[in-house]
Amino acid sequence: MNPIINYLKSLSVTAVNIFVAFVFFIFTAKITEPAFFGEIAIIQLLEAMTSFYAILNKNVIIREVSYMYAHNNIERRFLSTVLITPFLVSPFFLILLIFPNYVKLAIPYLILYLFFTFASSVLMGLNKFTENSIINIIFLIIRWGVSLIAIIYHDIYLFILIWTLGGLLASLSSFLIVYNHVKGLPLVFDHIIFKKVFKEGFPFYLSNISNFLSSQGDRVTTAYLLGSAYLGIYQFSALLSGVPSTVISSANHVLLTSSSYYRAKGKDEVKMSKMAFKTTAIMSLIVSILSLPIAYYLVSTLFPDYKSGLPVITILLLAITLSTPMNILSQLIIAFKRNLRPFIFLSIITGLTVVITSFILIPRLGILGGAISQLLSSMISSSFILWYSLYTQVFTLGKKELVVLSIIPLVFIYEVFLDPLPYPLLFDSVLLLFLILTFKKIKLFENDEKEIMFSFLNNKLSFIKVLIKLML
Repeated sequence: MNPIINYLKSLSVTAVNIFVAFVFFIFTAKITEPAFFGEIAIIQLLEAMTSFYAILNKNVIIREVSYMYAHNNIERRFLSTVLITPFLVSPFFLILLIFPNYVKLAIPYLILYLFFTFASSVLMGLNKFTENSIINIIFLIIRWGVSLIAIIYHDIYLFILIWTLGGLLASLSSFLIVYNHVKGLPLVFDHIIFKKVFKEGFPFYLSNISNFLSSQGDRVTTAYLLGSAYLGIYQFSALLSGVPSTVISSANHVLLTSSSYYRAKGKDEVKMSKMAFKTTAIMSLIVSILSLPIAYYLVSTLFPDYKSGLPVITILLLAITLSTPMNILSQLIIAFKRNLRPFIFLSIITGLTVVITSFILIPRLGILGGAISQLLSSMISSSFILWYSLYTQVFTLGKKELVVLSIIPLVFIYEVFLDPLPYPLLFDSVLLLFLILTFKKIKLFENDEKEIMFSFLNNKLSFIKVLIKLML
């Protein structure tokens, strides 16, 4: 179980996703109106709504399978129960029949997408990151590449058909890999296993619903109050803003899998959490500083019709990316089997925050109000996760962690209020150099922590070792 190698594999999926989605959005923005883009946004919104039907939390699934893998004792009835669950909840998707025709036709895709999510979780728990990455890359090429045919014809129905075929291919492939790895599945539904996994993951099930409200509630409100054209601009801004964080968030499930595996092997929890926090903090700061001017340049040059979304991009990009170090701690809370019930309160608070603030701010500030609503939700969520990780002793704050933690809000304030020019990169380059020198001065990573990182690097990745020595 090599977290660095697995992260690079997951990162390859992210890279493909960014590239093909970038091509898709350039092409779509050039030949369609924001209203058509809004219809696509609604399909993506429905995809996000599958969290309502994911009654077994995928993170708990990954953790349990990782523990089984660490002990070399895969429980096939557990896997079978997990994979059957999406089909048992599929009748609830029929509620979408009350919506327009193209929404009705998306039902098969949404069921397949939910199954693929569960199957992918099993693959990661089994350390099948290579296979999972290949399947995801093929799915993304179909999703964003082949679907350009539908964009050319301005046909939302063809668009949904292509996505459905991609979901079918991904689902069948992932199931067959799991089936072959464990040498057959009994294909039975164990009520006891289901109840155990459901009960343990229920707080995060509510959290998923809250995440939908937090990440999509502002978009629902935008569509309701401002119409599909404004939704298209806001959705475009939100998608572009989320790109930098996906580079870092590729480590989420890798970290959950590896930390569960090594915790089952008896490794030190706090050392793992400190290394994860500091690593993701460095990545989030560097990515945030570099991404913002690039985003401004791309929008101004390639997407002039969406320039009104630039203030939204600034706030969302920083809010999403800079909160990653705190959010990564939630993966460790799950991996180390801490009580997840307090996340119920977090889900209620963040959900209500987005709904209430969106209805207050969007009528007054337009789509910028939605971005501010998302920022407030992110601040509440990050603060809670940090506090709870400290309370449960998953994580501890030393002097070095405090320095990193204090830098994060300072960078946000600088980028929003003080950065004189979004581009060129002159001022941001100076800031980036200052941060690197600061981390090097305080010796952010101890020698034993560096040695742990180096132990996961083979000869082909020796350049990463050199980079770590130069920067840290």
